[in-house]
Amino acid sequence: MEREKRKFLGVVFQCCKVYARVYINKEKTAYKGMCPRCGKQIELKIGPGGTDTRFFNAH
Repeated sequence: MEREKRKFLGVVFQCCKVYARVYINKEKTAYKGMCPRCGKQIELKIGPGGTDTRFFNAH
């Protein structure tokens, strides 16, 4: 049985200088995640006129 590949974005959390993957939500309206060290939460919304960029810095 083949696993379904989950869509993700790569994020560097500048608060703690760590990299983490942020996964798409069930509704497929945003990517949500948090810093693995301090727990700071981020949400990157999906919409028209967006970007093809797959890696981001969170401040």
